[in-house]
Amino acid sequence: MDHLSFFWVSPDRDKYLRSLETEFYKRAVETVRVNRLTLPPLPDTILSIQRASQQADTTMRDIALLLMEDPSLSGAVLKAANSALFAPRATGQCKNIQTAVSRLGVDRVLGIITATAIYQLKSDAMFSRECNALLKHSAQRSREFAAAMALVTQTVRNYCDEPLAIEPEKALIVGLLADIGLYCVIGEFQRFVNQGHYLKFDIAEQVFFSLAGDCSRLVLKQWQFDRDFIEVAINNKLYTKPRPDITYLDVARMANHLLMFRRNDDAIEEHDVEITASGADALYELSNLDDHEFSRQLNQVIEASSI
Repeated sequence: MDHLSFFWVSPDRDKYLRSLETEFYKRAVETVRVNRLTLPPLPDTILSIQRASQQADTTMRDIALLLMEDPSLSGAVLKAANSALFAPRATGQCKNIQTAVSRLGVDRVLGIITATAIYQLKSDAMFSRECNALLKHSAQRSREFAAAMALVTQTVRNYCDEPLAIEPEKALIVGLLADIGLYCVIGEFQRFVNQGHYLKFDIAEQVFFSLAGDCSRLVLKQWQFDRDFIEVAINNKLYTKPRPDITYLDVARMANHLLMFRRNDDAIEEHDVEITASGADALYELSNLDDHEFSRQLNQVIEASSI
């Protein structure tokens, strides 16, 4: 399975090959090719902040005022601003939105509120019973993948004497948004079915998994997320300039490897990870934790993030 956040999916080659012959697959591929994909519905507050963040004269106060229009998203940002993961060096409790936005920065605020909204969107999906169940499962597994990315980043930093270009809090958000395209391709399937077509769900699933990366790329690009997010979503390098010693894609591949290892997935034998010396040390340490301790550390990351 090429998509890194689908560590929980067991590939079925026969069903995958059958899915490539379906009308739904052909339609979905064409939809992606001509960029007609329907984006996930986001709250108006997020869309307003997205637009405002592209304006050179937008201030932190402007972002805070927009954010305050949505109490739920405001609460998520306040929690993050007071969390150990997003504000490890902050002194004193953050009690107002403008301070929270200033503490986190606009990019991080956008990541937090988008990830929060997408988690809720997956959890409260209104498609068919089978599609809803798949999205709810994806919501939970995305958190696990994201937490593993943050944990890997923290551990790598412990073994590296030099400053790194990767941050645990960004790694978490990158992981949470990596499979956003799954929601989009399921939406395409629901429209396909509503038009009177039929396709067995287990075959349609293979289309979901095979096209989710391309769909994620389109969504993340439309929402102005940077290359780090897109690289992880498509599991491919995009940088043309010299790359940092370790990137978020490297971290995602390490996290995927760890989670496959925990599942005793046979496919791990075909899974190569290119890593630095500090990355190798981190992977060795995390691989040697027992299941209970590994789960405890993942949960600790999730609790520390407040997402």
